[in-house]
Amino acid sequence: MLDALVHAGGKGSRMGYREKSIILVEGRPMIDRVLDALEGCPRISRTVVTVSRNTPDTERHLRSRGVEVLHTSGDDYVGDLQAAMTKLGADSVLVCPADLPMLTSDAVDALLDAYTATPAESFQVAVPARSVRLAGVEPSYVFDQGEELALCAVSVVDRKGIIEGRTLSIGTWVTDDLRFALNVNTLGDLEGLRPWTGASRSSSRSPPQACRR
Repeated sequence: MLDALVHAGGKGSRMGYREKSIILVEGRPMIDRVLDALEGCPRISRTVVTVSRNTPDTERHLRSRGVEVLHTSGDDYVGDLQAAMTKLGADSVLVCPADLPMLTSDAVDALLDAYTATPAESFQVAVPARSVRLAGVEPSYVFDQGEELALCAVSVVDRKGIIEGRTLSIGTWVTDDLRFALNVNTLGDLEGLRPWTGASRSSSRSPPQACRR
């Protein structure tokens, strides 16, 4: 069993300082779609959302849903991550942003299946950058591993290792599943989602590839 940690306390500077977690996609706040995906995974026993002074409306929305929230600074991702890990209890934690509105439970299950097969202490998700660009989204961060890959913001990490500040061994799951890559950082990204929002959220457009470490 794992805990899930959703980050929703950022400043949203690239969105004009709007609280992007509660921007509507198909009539629903983005974060609700992410929470639905996580809550549908039987291996996730607890889901906690980080909020900050940057996201008061997000916090009110989450509390109205009965979602467990945790206050962090919202200024430093690494510091917020370490602070949040001290409040969780599972050995492994699925870390996820609130701006992946196409995420689904079966996509998360596929990631967890791949995670159980690796000895890596930190297991990150990557999608071929070319596929992401063809979908109309510019990757935020790319790296080369024999091909150009877009690093997604979803990972499974060793909780104690994060708290202790250890350098964790890293595994990378390379998948064609764009639901991990269609995140919203700008208003342009939001527009780019329109061709996808009518697609089924219950199945992948492409099957996941094998994990490459």
